[in-house]
Amino acid sequence: MGPLSGAGAMGAAVAAFYVTAAPHSALGGDSGELITAAYELGVAHPPGYPLFTLLAKLAIELFPFGSAAYRVNLLCALLGAAAASLLFYTVVRLSGSQAAGIFAVGMFSFSRLTWQWSITAEVFSLNNLFVGLLMALSVQFKEATTAKERSKICKVGAFSCGLSMCNQHTIVIYMLCIVLWVSSRLFRERELTLSNALKLSFCFLAGCLPYLYLPISAYLNKARWTWGDQTSFKGFMTHLLREEYGTFSLAKLENGSSTIDVLLQWKI
Repeated sequence: MGPLSGAGAMGAAVAAFYVTAAPHSALGGDSGELITAAYELGVAHPPGYPLFTLLAKLAIELFPFGSAAYRVNLLCALLGAAAASLLFYTVVRLSGSQAAGIFAVGMFSFSRLTWQWSITAEVFSLNNLFVGLLMALSVQFKEATTAKERSKICKVGAFSCGLSMCNQHTIVIYMLCIVLWVSSRLFRERELTLSNALKLSFCFLAGCLPYLYLPISAYLNKARWTWGDQTSFKGFMTHLLREEYGTFSLAKLENGSSTIDVLLQWKI
Protein backbone atom coordinates (compact mmCIF):
# COMPACT_ATOMS: atom_id res chain seq x y z
CA MET A 1 0.00 0.00 0.00
CA GLY A 2 1.51 3.32 -1.10
CA PRO A 3 1.56 6.58 0.88
CA LEU A 4 -1.50 7.99 -0.91
CA SER A 5 -3.72 4.94 -0.50
CA GLY A 6 -2.50 4.50 3.06
CA ALA A 7 -3.28 8.15 3.81
CA GLY A 8 -6.81 7.68 2.47
CA ALA A 9 -7.36 4.59 4.61
CA MET A 10 -5.95 6.29 7.69
CA GLY A 11 -8.14 9.35 7.13
CA ALA A 12 -11.23 7.16 6.79
CA ALA A 13 -10.37 5.30 10.02
CA VAL A 14 -9.93 8.54 12.00
CA ALA A 15 -13.11 9.96 10.44
CA ALA A 16 -15.07 6.95 11.67
CA PHE A 17 -14.05 7.73 15.27
CA TYR A 18 -14.50 11.49 14.99
CA VAL A 19 -17.89 11.35 13.27
CA THR A 20 -19.21 8.85 15.82
CA ALA A 21 -18.12 11.13 18.68
CA ALA A 22 -19.35 14.42 17.14
CA PRO A 23 -21.93 16.02 19.48
CA HIS A 24 -25.38 16.96 18.20
CA SER A 25 -25.38 20.41 19.82
CA ALA A 26 -23.06 23.37 20.35
CA LEU A 27 -20.47 22.94 23.08
CA GLY A 28 -18.44 25.58 24.93
CA GLY A 29 -15.76 27.95 23.72
CA ASP A 30 -16.53 29.83 20.52
CA SER A 31 -18.72 27.07 19.04
CA GLY A 32 -22.04 28.83 19.46
CA GLU A 33 -20.74 32.08 18.00
CA LEU A 34 -19.09 30.39 15.01
CA ILE A 35 -22.20 28.36 14.23
CA THR A 36 -24.38 31.47 14.45
CA ALA A 37 -22.04 33.48 12.22
CA ALA A 38 -22.12 30.70 9.63
CA TYR A 39 -25.88 30.16 9.82
CA GLU A 40 -26.67 33.85 9.36
CA LEU A 41 -23.61 34.70 7.23
CA GLY A 42 -22.43 37.24 9.77
CA VAL A 43 -18.89 37.99 10.91
CA ALA A 44 -17.23 36.09 13.74
CA HIS A 45 -14.83 37.56 16.29
CA PRO A 46 -11.45 38.87 15.04
CA PRO A 47 -9.94 38.10 12.61
CA GLY A 48 -13.34 37.05 11.26
CA TYR A 49 -12.51 33.49 10.12
CA PRO A 50 -14.12 33.97 6.69
CA LEU A 51 -12.98 30.63 5.30
CA PHE A 52 -14.37 28.67 8.24
CA THR A 53 -17.61 30.66 8.12
CA LEU A 54 -18.15 29.92 4.43
CA LEU A 55 -17.26 26.23 4.78
CA ALA A 56 -19.57 25.91 7.79
CA LYS A 57 -22.40 27.58 5.87
CA LEU A 58 -21.81 25.14 3.02
CA ALA A 59 -21.98 22.23 5.48
CA ILE A 60 -25.22 23.55 6.98
CA GLU A 61 -26.79 23.76 3.52
CA LEU A 62 -25.46 20.49 2.07
CA PHE A 63 -25.47 17.96 4.92
CA PRO A 64 -28.99 16.46 4.84
CA PHE A 65 -29.46 15.61 8.51
CA GLY A 66 -29.07 16.93 12.04
CA SER A 67 -29.15 20.39 13.57
CA ALA A 68 -27.02 23.24 12.28
CA ALA A 69 -24.67 22.68 15.21
CA TYR A 70 -24.28 18.98 14.42
CA ARG A 71 -23.59 19.70 10.75
CA VAL A 72 -20.75 22.10 11.61
CA ASN A 73 -19.40 19.64 14.19
CA LEU A 74 -19.46 16.98 11.48
CA LEU A 75 -17.56 19.27 9.11
CA CYS A 76 -14.85 19.82 11.74
CA ALA A 77 -14.61 16.07 12.33
CA LEU A 78 -14.01 15.47 8.62
CA LEU A 79 -11.45 18.28 8.45
CA GLY A 80 -9.63 16.77 11.43
CA ALA A 81 -9.60 13.36 9.72
CA ALA A 82 -8.17 14.95 6.57
CA ALA A 83 -5.41 16.51 8.70
CA ALA A 84 -4.58 13.04 10.06
CA SER A 85 -4.41 11.73 6.50
CA LEU A 86 -1.88 14.39 5.52
CA LEU A 87 0.19 13.71 8.63
CA PHE A 88 0.34 10.01 7.73
CA TYR A 89 1.41 10.85 4.17
CA THR A 90 4.16 13.19 5.37
CA VAL A 91 5.61 10.80 7.95
CA VAL A 92 5.60 7.85 5.54
CA ARG A 93 7.29 9.88 2.80
CA LEU A 94 9.99 11.04 5.22
CA SER A 95 10.57 7.79 7.11
CA GLY A 96 9.61 5.17 4.55
CA SER A 97 7.70 3.36 7.31
CA GLN A 98 3.93 2.98 7.40
CA ALA A 99 4.19 1.88 11.03
CA ALA A 100 5.73 5.27 11.83
CA GLY A 101 2.84 6.96 10.04
CA ILE A 102 0.25 4.98 12.00
CA PHE A 103 2.03 5.75 15.26
CA ALA A 104 2.21 9.48 14.46
CA VAL A 105 -1.47 9.65 13.56
CA GLY A 106 -2.45 7.71 16.67
CA MET A 107 -0.44 9.95 18.97
CA PHE A 108 -1.71 13.14 17.35
CA SER A 109 -5.32 12.45 16.39
CA PHE A 110 -6.29 10.74 19.64
CA SER A 111 -4.48 13.03 22.04
CA ARG A 112 -6.87 14.80 24.40
CA LEU A 113 -6.73 18.31 22.94
CA THR A 114 -6.74 17.24 19.28
CA TRP A 115 -9.73 14.97 19.90
CA GLN A 116 -11.57 17.63 21.89
CA TRP A 117 -11.24 20.35 19.25
CA SER A 118 -11.70 18.09 16.22
CA ILE A 119 -15.27 17.03 17.01
CA THR A 120 -16.78 20.41 17.78
CA ALA A 121 -17.43 23.62 15.84
CA GLU A 122 -14.05 25.32 16.23
CA VAL A 123 -11.41 26.60 13.81
CA PHE A 124 -8.66 24.27 15.06
CA SER A 125 -9.28 21.23 12.88
CA LEU A 126 -9.16 23.43 9.77
CA ASN A 127 -5.91 24.92 11.05
CA ASN A 128 -4.53 21.40 11.58
CA LEU A 129 -5.52 20.58 8.01
CA PHE A 130 -3.51 23.52 6.67
CA VAL A 131 -0.50 22.60 8.81
CA GLY A 132 -0.68 19.07 7.42
CA LEU A 133 -1.02 20.39 3.88
CA LEU A 134 2.02 22.66 4.23
CA MET A 135 4.07 19.78 5.65
CA ALA A 136 3.04 17.48 2.79
CA LEU A 137 3.90 20.16 0.22
CA SER A 138 7.26 20.69 1.94
CA VAL A 139 8.07 16.99 1.51
CA GLN A 140 7.13 17.15 -2.16
CA PHE A 141 9.27 20.26 -2.60
CA LYS A 142 12.23 18.56 -0.92
CA GLU A 143 11.97 15.58 -3.28
CA ALA A 144 11.37 17.63 -6.46
CA THR A 145 14.14 17.18 -9.02
CA THR A 146 13.31 19.85 -11.60
CA ALA A 147 12.77 23.61 -11.54
CA LYS A 148 9.33 23.13 -13.10
CA GLU A 149 8.25 20.81 -10.28
CA ARG A 150 9.54 23.16 -7.62
CA SER A 151 7.82 26.14 -9.23
CA LYS A 152 4.46 24.35 -9.34
CA ILE A 153 4.71 23.21 -5.73
CA CYS A 154 5.72 26.70 -4.60
CA LYS A 155 2.70 28.26 -6.28
CA VAL A 156 0.33 25.77 -4.67
CA GLY A 157 2.08 26.35 -1.36
CA ALA A 158 1.85 30.14 -1.62
CA PHE A 159 -1.87 29.91 -2.40
CA SER A 160 -2.34 27.52 0.53
CA CYS A 161 -0.49 29.94 2.84
CA GLY A 162 -2.82 32.76 1.84
CA LEU A 163 -5.88 30.56 2.28
CA SER A 164 -4.67 29.37 5.68
CA MET A 165 -4.37 32.99 6.85
CA CYS A 166 -8.12 33.27 6.27
CA ASN A 167 -8.55 30.95 9.23
CA GLN A 168 -6.33 31.01 12.32
CA HIS A 169 -3.38 33.43 12.28
CA THR A 170 -1.16 31.19 14.42
CA ILE A 171 -0.39 29.34 11.17
CA VAL A 172 2.09 32.17 10.47
CA ILE A 173 4.59 30.43 12.78
CA TYR A 174 4.73 27.45 10.42
CA MET A 175 4.63 29.66 7.35
CA LEU A 176 7.68 31.68 8.34
CA CYS A 177 9.78 28.55 8.90
CA ILE A 178 8.70 27.01 5.59
CA VAL A 179 9.10 30.23 3.58
CA LEU A 180 12.64 30.77 4.88
CA TRP A 181 13.61 27.17 4.08
CA VAL A 182 12.01 27.21 0.61
CA SER A 183 13.57 30.59 -0.20
CA SER A 184 17.04 29.36 0.75
CA ARG A 185 16.59 26.29 -1.45
CA LEU A 186 15.40 28.38 -4.39
CA PHE A 187 18.31 30.77 -3.87
CA ARG A 188 20.83 27.92 -3.99
CA GLU A 189 19.20 26.62 -7.17
CA ARG A 190 19.24 30.17 -8.64
CA GLU A 191 15.47 30.06 -9.05
CA LEU A 192 14.60 32.92 -6.68
CA THR A 193 14.07 35.53 -9.38
CA LEU A 194 12.00 38.71 -9.21
CA SER A 195 9.50 37.18 -11.63
CA ASN A 196 9.04 34.09 -9.48
CA ALA A 197 8.74 36.19 -6.32
CA LEU A 198 5.96 38.27 -7.92
CA LYS A 199 4.13 35.14 -9.08
CA LEU A 200 4.30 33.63 -5.60
CA SER A 201 3.10 36.90 -4.05
CA PHE A 202 0.15 36.90 -6.44
CA CYS A 203 -0.70 33.30 -5.50
CA PHE A 204 -0.56 34.22 -1.79
CA LEU A 205 -2.86 37.22 -2.28
CA ALA A 206 -5.25 35.06 -4.32
CA GLY A 207 -5.47 32.74 -1.33
CA CYS A 208 -6.45 35.69 0.87
CA LEU A 209 -9.53 36.52 -1.24
CA PRO A 210 -12.00 35.01 1.27
CA TYR A 211 -11.36 38.10 3.41
CA LEU A 212 -13.53 40.00 0.92
CA TYR A 213 -16.39 38.22 2.66
CA LEU A 214 -16.03 40.52 5.69
CA PRO A 215 -16.95 43.82 3.97
CA ILE A 216 -19.51 42.04 1.76
CA SER A 217 -21.27 40.65 4.83
CA ALA A 218 -21.06 44.03 6.56
CA TYR A 219 -22.56 45.87 3.57
CA LEU A 220 -25.41 43.39 3.12
CA ASN A 221 -26.02 43.57 6.89
CA LYS A 222 -28.68 40.85 6.94
CA ALA A 223 -27.29 38.89 9.88
CA ARG A 224 -29.03 39.43 13.21
CA TRP A 225 -25.69 38.89 14.96
CA THR A 226 -22.31 40.03 13.71
CA TRP A 227 -19.06 41.31 15.25
CA GLY A 228 -17.86 44.83 14.49
CA ASP A 229 -18.33 46.97 11.41
CA GLN A 230 -16.18 46.28 8.36
CA THR A 231 -17.88 48.76 6.03
CA SER A 232 -14.88 51.10 6.37
CA PHE A 233 -11.24 50.31 5.65
CA LYS A 234 -10.32 51.16 9.23
CA GLY A 235 -12.99 48.85 10.60
CA PHE A 236 -11.85 46.07 8.28
CA MET A 237 -8.19 46.43 9.29
CA THR A 238 -9.13 46.61 12.99
CA HIS A 239 -10.87 43.27 12.63
CA LEU A 240 -8.22 41.69 10.42
CA LEU A 241 -5.32 42.68 12.69
CA ARG A 242 -7.22 41.69 15.85
CA GLU A 243 -6.66 45.11 17.39
CA GLU A 244 -9.43 44.51 19.92
CA TYR A 245 -7.35 41.64 21.32
CA GLY A 246 -3.99 43.30 20.74
CA THR A 247 -2.27 42.96 17.37
CA PHE A 248 0.28 40.12 17.24
CA SER A 249 -1.11 38.81 20.56
CA LEU A 250 -2.90 35.49 21.00
CA ALA A 251 -5.16 36.97 23.64
CA LYS A 252 -5.81 40.15 25.57
CA LEU A 253 -5.72 39.28 29.25
CA GLU A 254 -7.20 41.34 32.07
CA ASN A 255 -4.02 41.08 34.15
CA GLY A 256 -1.93 42.60 31.36
CA SER A 257 0.10 39.47 30.67
CA SER A 258 1.75 39.25 27.27
CA THR A 259 1.67 36.29 24.90
CA ILE A 260 5.20 35.39 26.01
CA ASP A 261 4.05 35.32 29.65
CA VAL A 262 1.20 32.98 28.74
CA LEU A 263 3.51 30.64 26.82
CA LEU A 264 5.99 30.55 29.70
CA GLN A 265 3.18 29.61 32.09
CA TRP A 266 2.33 26.63 29.87
CA LYS A 267 5.87 25.39 29.34
CA ILE A 268 6.58 21.81 30.31
